[in-house]
Amino acid sequence: MRAVEHFHAYRWVGQRVILDKEDGMRRTPIDLTDFAVKNSPFPPFRMCDYLLKAPGQICKTTASVEEAADWLAEQFDELAPSIAHPGRLEPDPRTSLLEEAVKYLSHADSVCRGYWLNGERYAVLAVVHCPDFHVPDYPCPAR
Repeated sequence: MRAVEHFHAYRWVGQRVILDKEDGMRRTPIDLTDFAVKNSPFPPFRMCDYLLKAPGQICKTTASVEEAADWLAEQFDELAPSIAHPGRLEPDPRTSLLEEAVKYLSHADSVCRGYWLNGERYAVLAVVHCPDFHVPDYPCPAR
C-alpha cells in the first residue's frame, strides 16, 4: 500500500450560482503560476488540485485517518440542520460519509462530499491525502 504522510481537510460553503460562474478557476489544467487560482476559495474538480491551494485554506492537517473522519463528522454535524431536502440523502448520510471516509483514507485515497443547503447554498467537504500519487511533483501546501 502507498504511504501517506498526512491529510489536509478543506471546506467551502457558498452560493452554488457563484461556484458555477467560477468554473474556469476550478478546471484543469490549472495555471500554477496564476495567483488567482492558488488563492481561489472555490473547490477544484480534481482532488489532487487542492494541494495547489494557499496554506490558509487548509482547515485541518492530520496524520490520522480517525482524526480526519472526526473532522468530517464535526463538519457534517454543523451543516446538517441546513441540508436542503435531507430525505433525498441515503438513510443515514452521516454514517455513510464516515464509513466511506475511513475506507478511502485508509487506502491512501481522498474523499469529497457535496451537499445542497437551504437558500441555494452548497457545501463541499474534502480530505486530501498528501503527497498525492497522481501528481507527485505537487508540493505539500503546508510547507
